Amino acid sequence: MKLQLPGQKNLSHIVEVMCTVFQVMGVILVGSLPWTLNNYLLFKNSYVSGNVYYSMLILLFLSGICAFCILGQSKKILRNINKKDPFTLDTANRIKYISYWCLPIAFAYLAAIYFIPSAFVLLVGLTFLFLSACIFIIARLFYQAVSYKQENDLTI
Repeated sequence: MKLQLPGQKNLSHIVEVMCTVFQVMGVILVGSLPWTLNNYLLFKNSYVSGNVYYSMLILLFLSGICAFCILGQSKKILRNINKKDPFTLDTANRIKYISYWCLPIAFAYLAAIYFIPSAFVLLVGLTFLFLSACIFIIARLFYQAVSYKQENDLTI
């Protein structure tokens, strides 16, 4: 049974294209991160010590890689939605992988508190930890939906 969402096809296609655009922009930004971060600090007239600078660089690089993977999984989920078959094991697995990709970001920011003492760093770390838990619960709901769908498909 295919899920029919009237008027939603265009939105999911637009978001899928946006995921691709954000991935390309992310690759460019992560690739130019040392120069971008340096120029940002110069623009703000901020000076940070070498340890803090390299901590920020590593933190942003790790976040960028994880975000790239999250966008890739999201794009594949949107592809399943565009095929009008979102309740599959593939979609549930991809949602679970997104929750797993949020964890390195959370732990990196929580560990970065020792190098970059800031409430913002703590807030981002806790937010991604909470987000990972919420997304994992949504993945479990999708597994349950797949189970119900398979049971329903077998019922005549």
